[in-house]
Amino acid sequence: MPLRNLVITGFVGTGKTTVARILARRLGRPFLDFDEEIARRAGRSIPEIFDQDGEAAFRAMEAALCREWSTPRGWVLATGGGTCLHPANRAALAAGGHLFFLYADLNEVARRLADATDRPLLRLRPGETLLERLQALWNAREAAYRAIPHWVDTTGRSPEAVAEEILQRLHELERTDDDDPHRGPDPTL
Repeated sequence: MPLRNLVITGFVGTGKTTVARILARRLGRPFLDFDEEIARRAGRSIPEIFDQDGEAAFRAMEAALCREWSTPRGWVLATGGGTCLHPANRAALAAGGHLFFLYADLNEVARRLADATDRPLLRLRPGETLLERLQALWNAREAAYRAIPHWVDTTGRSPEAVAEEILQRLHELERTDDDDPHRGPDPTL
């Protein structure tokens, strides 16, 4: 039986791609970034897809990719921040792998993304601060995110330290085969 995929998902600006690349290297597994793959297939950047086709078209491409990766192949996958909002996407990815959700204090996320210009969902409205936009996005997504079983805080931590925690937890999951999707995160978050 092939190894389960290791799926790194999470909120915007939490280091999903960076951490997933480290994990792939350390595990000796192939790596796929969903946003990069969608852009490659579309022949356009993510902002261009959003601007020309709309968010719904982008989400449909994301859902198709989730269905493709619903079987274990032993890869490390980095999803976009909105990929796991839809229950069908979460279920497809969970069928083929272990899902880990990265999060961080929103003030830190705002610092990390202060110079980002390529994120369509972070376009500010007149008078809106980045922190306000992030809080609104978090508030809209939190309930869906809480359905993801394994949470990892990246606040104040290096990508290497985050990857190390995930590796330790992954080894425990594989040892016990305990990937209860109903356990959820620490309710104090």
